[in-house]
Amino acid sequence: MTEAQIQSSVEEIVTLALSGQGLEAWEKYYHPDVEKIDLDGISIQGKEKVIAANQTLLGNITEVRTFVHAGTVVKGNRSFIVWDVDFDVNGLGTINTVEVCIQDWQDGQIIKERFFA
Repeated sequence: MTEAQIQSSVEEIVTLALSGQGLEAWEKYYHPDVEKIDLDGISIQGKEKVIAANQTLLGNITEVRTFVHAGTVVKGNRSFIVWDVDFDVNGLGTINTVEVCIQDWQDGQIIKERFFA
């Protein structure tokens, strides 16, 4: 996959996420063997488990004040998406941060995704 193809895929992911269609992005772009490491440092492995964890998080959001795409970089088979977020989550409290989502791509899909703030 070329950098231009990854860039196009990332642009679609951002568009889907901002329009509330994260599930569609995850179904299309997560590799079956994807590993996700969120801000808590816990590793989740496998597409079904990662999607379930994402849906649980989204289902526990009680208020969104900010959800903005702040930038993207693609280099080689790695993409970096910067998000500016401010929302409340049941059981976690307020998440108000600028985070970087680092994605490693394999066979046209995300094989590893990590979040840092």
